[in-house]
Amino acid sequence: MTPVNRIFNDLAKAVKFFPKGGLQQRAYWKSLLDLAVAQKENSIDGKKTEKETLIIPVIKKLRLERFKSFKNTEIQLSPFTVLLGVNASGKSNIRDAFRFLRGIWDSVGQKRSNSFLQWRGTGITFQGSETFALEVTFLSPPNSEGKQEEMLYRIEVAPGKTEIPFRLVAESLIFVENAKSLFDVKYRDDDSTDFLSLEIGGQKITEAEWRDSDFRAINYVSILLMIGVGNINPIIPPFLRDVCWNILVAFRGLRFFNLEPDAMRIPSVPGQNNLGDRGENLSSVLQKICENSQRKQALLQSLQKLTPMGALDFEFPTDFTGKTLVTLVESNGQKTSAINASDGTLRFLAIMAALLYPEKAPFYFFEEIETGIHPTRLHLLIQLIEKCINKGDRQVVATTHSPQLLRLLSPESLESASLIYRLEERSESRIIRILDIPTAKTVFEENDLAELYESAWFENVMEFMSDEEK
Repeated sequence: MTPVNRIFNDLAKAVKFFPKGGLQQRAYWKSLLDLAVAQKENSIDGKKTEKETLIIPVIKKLRLERFKSFKNTEIQLSPFTVLLGVNASGKSNIRDAFRFLRGIWDSVGQKRSNSFLQWRGTGITFQGSETFALEVTFLSPPNSEGKQEEMLYRIEVAPGKTEIPFRLVAESLIFVENAKSLFDVKYRDDDSTDFLSLEIGGQKITEAEWRDSDFRAINYVSILLMIGVGNINPIIPPFLRDVCWNILVAFRGLRFFNLEPDAMRIPSVPGQNNLGDRGENLSSVLQKICENSQRKQALLQSLQKLTPMGALDFEFPTDFTGKTLVTLVESNGQKTSAINASDGTLRFLAIMAALLYPEKAPFYFFEEIETGIHPTRLHLLIQLIEKCINKGDRQVVATTHSPQLLRLLSPESLESASLIYRLEERSESRIIRILDIPTAKTVFEENDLAELYESAWFENVMEFMSDEEK
């Protein structure tokens, strides 16, 4: 019996110890699931490492139903997706939707990743709705025949009203082209370990079959996670388990950055190579990158173009505790530590560190990516991002208030740039690709994009269209 099997045997028995459910049972199940996930990361059935088996699908669309300020809308994603919109239009709610999906990896719980809570149940539904739902459309990597297939994963959640923070309502996974169901589950609204209904591969699974499988349903742990990290269930085909695991890996790879210079100025322990959401561990991450001469040179060349300081090298001195703080060495011999480096320089270094780090993530979300960077140097940032995503194995989503950034986007990136907006006297946020705005292409050919954005042309057009619909 593999370690994962043993863990799931314990999971199946957990309800006997905590028959009344509640937070105590949830905590116990969650601790076992966390252990199962760790075992799965290190070894898949004890045969292959995770890196040897990863086939990470690409996120093509995200639909939000009754989620925060969104009533029912979707956003289409490309390798580089820029989100425009005024303050309080709903851009950060897109980030929170992705954070929730990242939380599925963490057993759909209120678990911290680096320095941020993955999601909160309070105020998460649109105007107090009973439930919210998220739909993610994935594009699988090419198979042996070069064919790519779209899969649609849907999860519906009811935020809790008592000590229990939430419960799952339904989950499904289908192939989009032929609508073939991989799984479809509806959960009970109590602490039972039975499903209200369950279909695997389009076939209804009876309660007897499910009970005999030593696999249990819990309305606070995603079946995507249960299937993806387990291998003991005879009613789950290996193909489905692998598909669920790959989707989980895609969710695990969602990274979020709201960079803060003060966090980047904190010394870090060499070998701590996880760049935090606020830029924590920047020095040790840069130290790791600089072990590769080509990546180090790329950092220095970009930094030389960004600033007039003429940086020639990085040094990583340690203090008496063994922690390091990056120091920039200039051509005249002057040394500038992260303590004295400008906010913009640190933010630029952190973005480069995230994108150049050898163990790259498949998805990055940057808040107000232009902050602290001079408008005449923004092109360096855009060039870096578009170079890093050109292989199609990484995605970057960035919010911005910068008209200049919009002007610098390549035609391919402009295709997916989207406006997040709210109409006057309406509470819901809406999303539209800017090239889908009526007459937009003609207007863009005759006018400067940055000037249009500065003049609020995008929002004004949407208001005008809504008035015509009345």
